[in-house]
Amino acid sequence: MADSDTNYETPRVFHTVAPERVYSGTQCINNLPAFLNRKQATRVLLATSNSIVSNTGFIDTLSSLAADRPVEVFAGCRQHSPEQDILDVMQAVADHQADVVVSVGGSSVFDTVKVALSRLRPDPNDTLVPQIAVPTTLSAGEFTAGAGYTPADKQSKQLVLDLRASPAAVFLDPGFTLATPDELWLGSGFKALDHAMEAVWSLTPHPYVDALALEAIRVLFHHLPLSVSGPSLQHRGACQQAAWMSIAGVGGAGMRLSHFLGHQIGAAMHIPHGITSCVLLPGVMRYLAPKTLNAQVRIARAMGLDTSSGSDAEIAAAAADRLEQTIRGLGLPTRIAEAGGQRQALEAAIQASGAAAVKLRLTEDLPRGEESVRQLLESVW
Repeated sequence: MADSDTNYETPRVFHTVAPERVYSGTQCINNLPAFLNRKQATRVLLATSNSIVSNTGFIDTLSSLAADRPVEVFAGCRQHSPEQDILDVMQAVADHQADVVVSVGGSSVFDTVKVALSRLRPDPNDTLVPQIAVPTTLSAGEFTAGAGYTPADKQSKQLVLDLRASPAAVFLDPGFTLATPDELWLGSGFKALDHAMEAVWSLTPHPYVDALALEAIRVLFHHLPLSVSGPSLQHRGACQQAAWMSIAGVGGAGMRLSHFLGHQIGAAMHIPHGITSCVLLPGVMRYLAPKTLNAQVRIARAMGLDTSSGSDAEIAAAAADRLEQTIRGLGLPTRIAEAGGQRQALEAAIQASGAAAVKLRLTEDLPRGEESVRQLLESVW
């Protein structure tokens, strides 16, 4: 594919949403006290999950870095950010009178805190209590102002956007990823790959975003398998940088089918973040190929495939096969049923996806509405 296939003439507005500071590299967490001082923090709430409290020493580390500030721990954040967890975080912030929240974990932790802090100060002119994110996965929710949560009366994911809610700082310290289970780490890596691929074949692609996303794909395909073959801080740090690149342009290009469908099947079928990308992304590549061949050839090249011969359709097919083989080779599922999906929940996921597509203005790819969703999900069942 020639450079001329990138459209530089389309009028665009790029809205940058990003943390104030991103610290990266081994032991970068030691900069936390200075950032707390910068925010004039006096009382700290540590938000995380029970698994991190039970299986790591991260809370002790972060508590010590808070120095003489009173610290309260909330360990109730769960997958898919249930409504009750949001209410509980709101109560914890109020009870502790916290003026900063330090969150450690994956995107569900960060999303729960985003929604809670947004609700605590609903006036759009108010400044939110700042969140400081310490990720242990590659899901990259720490780099966005959007959040997904699951209302108490629904099994579908709701998306909210509050531009004030992007974390104030992110600490990409690879040492905080070493305790992450391999399946969770790898699954979240494919979630980052999902972000990057969807940015490249976006309905509103952007040259700046393409450059970051294609580099994210290249780095992840090289470093993600190596990061678990003998976990090294070098490979894990590279994956963290790629996850950041994968989503850095979300405000400019947006997402497409795989991302929002993953939210819905995850909530309806209790499939973890990341694993939803493993089961959906190869199928979405094939489904979108007729409309996105140029983008998929660029993706194939970033994946390391030889694109010097063969038709664009053949190259796109080979890229989808390569992705599926890579996922399966790392021991992860490539079908919804393999990931624990239940047939009885399929219809709810289809209906929720159809409604979300309308809300997100993604119906162009689903010309027959729910029936198009059904076709796609059945292809990866």
